Amino acid sequence: MSTLAQPSSRVRSTLRDHLLGGPGRVLGADIARGVAVLGMFTAHVGVTSDDLGTFEGWLSLAHGRSSILFATVAGLSLALVTGGSTPFTGERMRTARARILVRVVLLLALVAVLDLFGTRVLLILGFYAAYFVLALPFLRVPPGRLAAIAVLVAVVGPVLVYYGPEALARAGLRAPHDGSGAATDFLLTGHYPALVWMAYVLAGLALGRCDLRSPTVHLGLVAGGFGVAALTAVASAVLVADAGGLTAIEGQVTVTSSEFAASPPAWSDPWPPVSGLYLEGPHDDTMFEALGSGGFALGVLGLCLLLGGVARDGWSAGAVAGAGANAAARDGAQAGGVLRAARVVVLAFVTPLAAVGALALTVYSLQIVTIWWWTRTYWDLLDPATNTPLGWMVLVTLVVATLWRALLGRGPLERLFGWVARMAFP
Repeated sequence: MSTLAQPSSRVRSTLRDHLLGGPGRVLGADIARGVAVLGMFTAHVGVTSDDLGTFEGWLSLAHGRSSILFATVAGLSLALVTGGSTPFTGERMRTARARILVRVVLLLALVAVLDLFGTRVLLILGFYAAYFVLALPFLRVPPGRLAAIAVLVAVVGPVLVYYGPEALARAGLRAPHDGSGAATDFLLTGHYPALVWMAYVLAGLALGRCDLRSPTVHLGLVAGGFGVAALTAVASAVLVADAGGLTAIEGQVTVTSSEFAASPPAWSDPWPPVSGLYLEGPHDDTMFEALGSGGFALGVLGLCLLLGGVARDGWSAGAVAGAGANAAARDGAQAGGVLRAARVVVLAFVTPLAAVGALALTVYSLQIVTIWWWTRTYWDLLDPATNTPLGWMVLVTLVVATLWRALLGRGPLERLFGWVARMAFP
């Protein structure tokens, strides 16, 4: 009996390490990354609406927030690969920084290839690479100071991004339209400007320097993150209403912005109104969006970290499922069996999400290839009539990612990036 049980135990241990990432991996981070990737699926190919009373209205929450969650988890990942709550020092930190730079180069190469498909998807990977470089000086900064810097960027950055391109235009300069102005595009004028988006990366980095096993941290993220998101939504709504409403603000921005003018306005002409900074919609890049959607991302991360802890316990509960009745009899507590069952249910729910998150780079890239191939072969996948294509994409991704991770572990691109970084800096 023991001889037969030994191979079964080894198989189970291998499956656990593959699906949960082993004891050194933060399962909650994988879950959050998986939610972000599937959210970007929704933003790209989903049918959404502004009516939160409908399913399509709830899907609209993915717009903007998914990529912000992705950037926040990027900061958390940077913290994890450089020591977690105890940052590396000396040669170990230098090696970690060098490997991050290798991944930056690989990300730029990958996004250059994906851009060739011309799918109209606003690719984030190039900006992702820029965030990694900009985060390098902050890897040894304490978490409290990182959080303060993140808030400062979220408050000041939107003003620079709102008025900076306008100042360039009125000074007779131009926003970059090609690779020659890549630095300006990454920092100021691009779709994911670092002068705002580094707030999310630094917030994730600060979180990664904390004790991610602490339920207090998890619950604080949930309460604080969603609380800040609710407060900023109310504040934005009040200010927008006082300024005449969304339509009035957008009209004022249109008639004063150089972006919509036939020729650049003069320096003395009316500037875009301050009320444009009251908005909090997807990719408005205002203070209200930065704080609100950033808080939302931290709230989601808190939930994912909680679920990750429960899922690991659920796997352990599954290991003793056969002895559950005896254990319950010994303990005299039927609630224990119910709790174990609930943990197993959570495990079944989050394991596919974590698999997508662990294979995020591969899944994101395959999504772009799929959109390109489907649009070229059949019809425009970025403009579907229903959410059926989205449902199939999500279902296939969850199943294939889970099977791949269970049987093979790391994804192909993740494996390649890791191997190149280790070969470059052993």
